[in-house]
Amino acid sequence: MPQNNSFSLEVCVESATGLLTCEGRADRIELCSALAIGGLTPGAGLIRRAQVHTVPVHVLIRPRPGDFTYDRHDLAAAISDVRFVRECKLAGVVIGAARDGRLDLPAMRNMIDAAEGLHVTLHRVADILPDPLLVLDQAVALGIGRILTAGGAQGAADGTAQLAKMHKAAAGQIEIMAGSGVTAENVAQIADATGITSFHASCTSVAPAGDELAAFGFGQQRVTDKAKIEALRNTLNMLHPH
Repeated sequence: MPQNNSFSLEVCVESATGLLTCEGRADRIELCSALAIGGLTPGAGLIRRAQVHTVPVHVLIRPRPGDFTYDRHDLAAAISDVRFVRECKLAGVVIGAARDGRLDLPAMRNMIDAAEGLHVTLHRVADILPDPLLVLDQAVALGIGRILTAGGAQGAADGTAQLAKMHKAAAGQIEIMAGSGVTAENVAQIADATGITSFHASCTSVAPAGDELAAFGFGQQRVTDKAKIEALRNTLNMLHPH
């Protein structure tokens, strides 16, 4: 189900089955683990598994939960993961580091240097920093190709005013991709309000799980939902860019 207009769809997945589900449906994949806590770097086995897929795969690099202010040990782990993704010859990495209310430029440069030719996306660290337009300028200066953002809101549908400002300010220098809570039901409204043509969604459903798993704290499995991807892609295919 390839796109038939200029609107693109990136789907975030955290399993080998999710990778398969995106084949022929998504334009791009963000690969991660632990979606329930905003995503972490996936394991080496899953990253290697992504090598066999035709959809371009961009790997989230987030070495731990919590904030994005990394010490030298966190950063060393992140750089090692970036290098592994490059060795696996995947399409790109999704990174972010912050310090004192803005991007941590030395940490970002170190990760970008390690990426060496991979496409680089700035993740939603942009949404927790006080000046999104400063973040945009920093990202452009770093040579980053894309910013994933909800416009400083918890969901993109609530951040359309800021998303529109960022999209206008980007002026083609960097791609603004709207993400968080994007669905077939709200993507047209987000696109119309912002002018954005690039979207990110998880398109997941919760798999049934027994009470005994919850009792032991193993959590719920969220599975990539083919029908949700197809519905979102079909909606995007009917839209017309501004």
